[in-house]
Amino acid sequence: MTDSKKQKESWIVDLAAGQDHVVRDTEHKSKAIIPVRIDAGNSVEVVQVDGGLLTGLPPGNAVCDNLVYTVKDTSTELNITWIIELKGTQNQKNAKHAIEQIIQSIQHMQQQALYPQAAKYIRNRDFVFAGVAGAPDKTLPVLNNVEIKNLCKKLKALSGRRKDVKNMFSLFCRIMPNKKCKKAEIKGNEPPYDIMCYNKQDGYIPYPSMLVRLLKNN
Repeated sequence: MTDSKKQKESWIVDLAAGQDHVVRDTEHKSKAIIPVRIDAGNSVEVVQVDGGLLTGLPPGNAVCDNLVYTVKDTSTELNITWIIELKGTQNQKNAKHAIEQIIQSIQHMQQQALYPQAAKYIRNRDFVFAGVAGAPDKTLPVLNNVEIKNLCKKLKALSGRRKDVKNMFSLFCRIMPNKKCKKAEIKGNEPPYDIMCYNKQDGYIPYPSMLVRLLKNN
């Protein structure tokens, strides 16, 4: 096995159709989780961004925890990236900081000279989504449209099929794990929406179909 292969395996988890996986932030010991179940016809990478894909950052440059990346989708043929921050906090200031972390992550991934491995995760994508996750049974603060406006503009600009995005706030969601959740579902009357989920039974978030549903809920 080559050194490059070992390096890849250290911060990338490869998932196939039907597999369940719980995205966790073990490095920072956050209790936030995102349980995902890979849709039929899909192969996916779950990528550790902070300390994996992006390393050697200047002091004060905080980036997001993970992203979920569609390698191949033979079902809908959509190329999707989902950038996520596992915050697990009820603190408004910390929740707003999560948005800044995602924006900084995108900016770093666009610097191909510094991070050549990162560019592919946001280039030539049909849709780029972002989400902030809470800890089980902990309420995340509401992030209003003013606070996430710049992020959603960036997400739409990165989305090749931006004409299909009727409301750019559909590209952002809060992930709300709840131990009583038996089936993952979308909550809210208008974007940005919440996704209720948990890592048992059908509480896993179907990826990428549930994200596509965020766009169709408008």
